Amino acid sequence: MTDELMGANASEESRESDCEKVQGVFEKWLEGVATSEDEAFLAERADECSPCFESIDKQQLFVKFLNASLRRPGAPATLADTIKSRIHQLA
Repeated sequence: MTDELMGANASEESRESDCEKVQGVFEKWLEGVATSEDEAFLAERADECSPCFESIDKQQLFVKFLNASLRRPGAPATLADTIKSRIHQLA
């Protein structure tokens, strides 16, 4: 294998690992658990890597769809009173 081909393969592997990291960090951001370092990483990559963010845009749209489509069960109306009562009993 020539050095040129090895360099191309190494570059492609590096890009793929960066894409995987972008996807992972973006998922953390969507879940609300990304750190400020994670957000800085995403901001840096946004200028460099449009293919990663095309996929991320699709993920974000899908998450928005799920949030809009799935009903979340509400808390029972008596939950707050029940919690207060239990706290009062234990205190």
